[in-house]
Amino acid sequence: MHRRNVIKGLGAITLYSSFPAIVSEFLSSCQTKNKTSRAGFFTEEEFHMIEDISDVLIPATGTPGALQAQVPYFIDLVVKNCMNNNDQQMIKKGLQQLNEQSKFSSLSSKEKLEAVKKTDEAAFKDSSDQAWFRIIKKVALIGYFTSQEGMTTALNYVKVPGDYNACIPYKEGDKALAKTFLMYW
Repeated sequence: MHRRNVIKGLGAITLYSSFPAIVSEFLSSCQTKNKTSRAGFFTEEEFHMIEDISDVLIPATGTPGALQAQVPYFIDLVVKNCMNNNDQQMIKKGLQQLNEQSKFSSLSSKEKLEAVKKTDEAAFKDSSDQAWFRIIKKVALIGYFTSQEGMTTALNYVKVPGDYNACIPYKEGDKALAKTFLMYW
């Protein structure tokens, strides 16, 4: 038996036992390359707002952004399957308030950036009515930095198992280090 295959199998079993519904649905969507399948928690308008917010939070630059990493689909999946009803309703209410206050869906990209900045500042100043945004931002960052695009291009990617390097030099401005088991790529 090959040690690498055993480690891959154990990693898959551990991950699956922790979050079976999420992992099954996310992996099947990754394998089918069907970019249009959603978990279906958000309405079309809400999902487009999630796409816009994700794109503002993690825009495409020299590396792929949130949209290329399918972060909105990840957010939809996590909110539907991992959050309780109170948090789900808080997020829906927050999206609705954002759209009512700023007509978010009809804003230009620069105006969307300003609206998201304003919401972000309010959310992290302990504004309870903006707590929904903290959740969306955290899930967006988790979705991006655990995606293939985020891990391999935005971070200093090192595939594990690999060589052991006790000291890895780091200079100011270097990418953060990411090590992982890539079982499906």
